[in-house]
Amino acid sequence: MRHWYKVRLLQKLIMIIIFFLIIPVLIIGFYLFSTSLSLAQKESREMLEKVAYQLNENIEYRIIGYQNILMQMALDPRITTTLTQQYHSLEEEVIALQQINSVVSRIRAYFPMKKVQFYKSNPSLHEDGGVILNLNKAVSQKWYPAMEGVDQQFYWYFEWKGDDVQPSLHVSKWLVDYLTNEKFGIIHIEVTNLALFDQLSNPLEFKKGWTVIADNDGRALMNYRDKYAGDNVKELPELQQVYDAKQGWYSTKIDGKQSMVVFETNRLNWKIVTVVSQEELWQKLQLVKKAAVTVSILFVVLTFVVLFSFGRRITKRLNSLIRNMRKVRDGDMGLTVRVHGNDELADVEEEFNNMSIRLEKSLREISEARSSAEAEKLRLLQAQINPHFLYNTLALVKSMAMDVGSSEISGTVDAMAKFFRLALNRGGDILSFKEELEHVRAYLEIHEWRYPGRLITVFEVEEETLSCDMIKITLQPIIENALQHAFIRTGGRGRILVRASLQDDKLCITIADDGEGMTPDKLNALLENASSGKDRIGFGIYNVNERLKRHYGETYSLTIESAVGRGTSIRLLIPQQSGRFVQI
Repeated sequence: MRHWYKVRLLQKLIMIIIFFLIIPVLIIGFYLFSTSLSLAQKESREMLEKVAYQLNENIEYRIIGYQNILMQMALDPRITTTLTQQYHSLEEEVIALQQINSVVSRIRAYFPMKKVQFYKSNPSLHEDGGVILNLNKAVSQKWYPAMEGVDQQFYWYFEWKGDDVQPSLHVSKWLVDYLTNEKFGIIHIEVTNLALFDQLSNPLEFKKGWTVIADNDGRALMNYRDKYAGDNVKELPELQQVYDAKQGWYSTKIDGKQSMVVFETNRLNWKIVTVVSQEELWQKLQLVKKAAVTVSILFVVLTFVVLFSFGRRITKRLNSLIRNMRKVRDGDMGLTVRVHGNDELADVEEEFNNMSIRLEKSLREISEARSSAEAEKLRLLQAQINPHFLYNTLALVKSMAMDVGSSEISGTVDAMAKFFRLALNRGGDILSFKEELEHVRAYLEIHEWRYPGRLITVFEVEEETLSCDMIKITLQPIIENALQHAFIRTGGRGRILVRASLQDDKLCITIADDGEGMTPDKLNALLENASSGKDRIGFGIYNVNERLKRHYGETYSLTIESAVGRGTSIRLLIPQQSGRFVQI
């Protein structure tokens, strides 16, 4: 840590940018790209799985279509009756054969079929050489062994002829008498490879990949783009895993390129395999990677260039400021520097100039003030003597009044002495609310000696307010203003209520009189221009408001409510420090 404090500012900026900006940005970028790569792999795999699934669904739809045809013909009563009834004449046989041919022709008009044959065990029905054949001739067919010893509804068989890589597909079904459960024949359909897979578009035609459909023995039934045409898929090393599970995916190298293989298995155990090069799948992601690397390099270079130029400019201004500070320290007062722009460093430069100018001015003022320092001390001592002289003078007047037997003069002087003692407050501006009330009572006592019995004063003061602090001579000017202006028409007779309480850490004081009140215009102008006019009405309130406003600021408030003939109420809210209220 000690070495860090010795490093220069520009070097610190470079190190901070490297360790807290550039390195974290690069790490986050690498993490985001790695995450994007795994997400892209997952999305590509899911896309290929959907492709394989959709292709499988299309093929199964056609398989079910042909199986439904066989089921429809097997349950057709015209066909079963034709194959099982006893014939007694050639004419009956011809009519029966025509009926079967009619049904077959109608079905072949909707589904492409190379052959439709019925193998029958009925000896009374003769063969026609094409559609109707004896059951014993089915035994010699290559597809027949698959029907022996296996009990299932439909039998599929694939036959490759010569060099033709597109096999013929055979599907057969036993004809069963469901009353006796005896087999009386076979329905056999032969379709071409194209009939089953034609018009199934290659879902990967815009990708560098291919799709193959193979049977359970690995023989390719359909191979888009002729990839591995004629080969046994089961024997290819890169595709052997396809036969280890019903469905799934894996990544392997094919033709030197990393590829993704996704496969599905349908109800006939055919394998639908899709293969796509990962380079093709992630081609756009590679472009993003290159762009990200380029942007990162530009970001680092531009950051260093901007940081270096900015740092040099800042350090240059700081060094200039430091040199001028040293000159001021050595006594070159009033020295200023050039302020550059409006940034924070410009604020420092501006403050340095102000400080230098003020320091020079202060030194001049200090030099001028030294000559008057002793005279000021003498004036302060004189100010301390004046209150003491006033108290002694009032005490002397009180003694003289008592000597002549004048209790009115003695009481008035005694109240006046108390009034001035509390007003001066040993030179301080703050006193307790209890002392402020004593000051008000002293003033009211003087008024009572002068106008006995005219004024009724009521105090409703909560005890916990007595320890609150406030500026001295706050209440007396307000009460004096009421005595001088509120009771003019009553000859000084009236009633004043002083109420005090604590509300949310604020001392709330209300001074209300039952005098003649004020009009709204006069009330609005009271605190704004109280010193104007020959009567100077409200001058004391104006003075109190200004002093409290300067001392307490926005936390203090003074409000006045008044109406003609209904008196005036003045409410003060004086903030207090929490926890300072002590009941006495």
